[in-house]
Amino acid sequence: MKVIRDSIHGDIFLGNTELKIVDTPEFQRLRRLKQLGMTYFVYPGANHTRFEHSLGSFYLAEKLSEKIGLHHLDKTKIKFAALLHDTGHGPLSHTSEELLQRYLGVSHEKITEHIIENSKITSILEEVDIKPNDISDILAGKSGFMSKMISSEFDVDRMDFLVRDAHHTGVAYGVIDLDRLLNTIKIFDNDLVVEKGGLKAVEALLVARFLMMPTVYLHHTSRIADKMFLNAIERAIQNESLNYNLLFKMDDYSIQNLFRNSKGYVHDIGERFDRRDLFKNVFSRPWAELNEDMRKNVSHLRQNVMKWKKIEEEISIDLNIEEGYILLDLPPVSQYKEIKGQVILNNILQNIGDASPLIRILKKAQEEILDIGVYTLKEHFAKFNRVKIEQYLE
Repeated sequence: MKVIRDSIHGDIFLGNTELKIVDTPEFQRLRRLKQLGMTYFVYPGANHTRFEHSLGSFYLAEKLSEKIGLHHLDKTKIKFAALLHDTGHGPLSHTSEELLQRYLGVSHEKITEHIIENSKITSILEEVDIKPNDISDILAGKSGFMSKMISSEFDVDRMDFLVRDAHHTGVAYGVIDLDRLLNTIKIFDNDLVVEKGGLKAVEALLVARFLMMPTVYLHHTSRIADKMFLNAIERAIQNESLNYNLLFKMDDYSIQNLFRNSKGYVHDIGERFDRRDLFKNVFSRPWAELNEDMRKNVSHLRQNVMKWKKIEEEISIDLNIEEGYILLDLPPVSQYKEIKGQVILNNILQNIGDASPLIRILKKAQEEILDIGVYTLKEHFAKFNRVKIEQYLE
């Protein structure tokens, strides 16, 4: 048994098998992946990693599985699933997610499944009679309530990262009553639901996430840095200084090393990161101000990367600005899905969105925090006086 002191949960106890997993290269790589990507440009304390978050998720999964009375085997599976759920993340965590999808055609979840079933972790699980594909099935959403313990409206992943991210950024919006939430979750008809007494705790969690989106996760400065990062990495892939097949194995340090040892545009972007000399927002338009046709066009653009890049190129040509120094940022509309989850009220199972007026408001309000942005160097701002960005999106 090993004790790890965590900044959020205090002492976390790891058994011999968990310790073996933590000591694998695949898991240790998480020490070198920032949980919040480029957000440290906004909040200097946002240097916590996927390693800490994975341990925190493991701790909460253990507490929740004990509370709902899982038998030993399922409890063990849930703990391993929580511990391993982020091993497939690329450099700077979600910042590189777009590139993994674009070039490898897989999500970090799929890469996680591959690691669990094709690495040293595989044999460690098999040593204690755990089938690796059972863990993969939990993470892939194929295991009923067990999957929802890891991924749902009130899962252990979300519980940990909201509290942890708020702590390290110094933002007060991530205050959640974890004990109340954990103690009011139960299994009902092979589903994970919350009892009436926990509804307010779920509301607090969803409100915290809603408030953290514009304040932390979609802060305009970190969005600018994300776009610069993605564009520079894509340029490195195109000029063959980076093999995209290796991207998911890299960490934040190897990406930084790539920038510093490259030439041209990639090197320039890396130097700008070193100096915190970021592009600036020259244009923004709230999602709420777009008509229905424009919203459809923007949503389609997110699925058509070639056309998206073509628009950036057209703006650059029209304004006589070097390619790569005009970045069009489109809102991640696909992330804002229907708020789900079930609550038991008066012995009746209801959708949380139907049971809570507050959550119904959130469903509408989440669109209001989205916007379209165009980023460039400050010296190019004057050129935008003669261009109407909306015309490129029609």
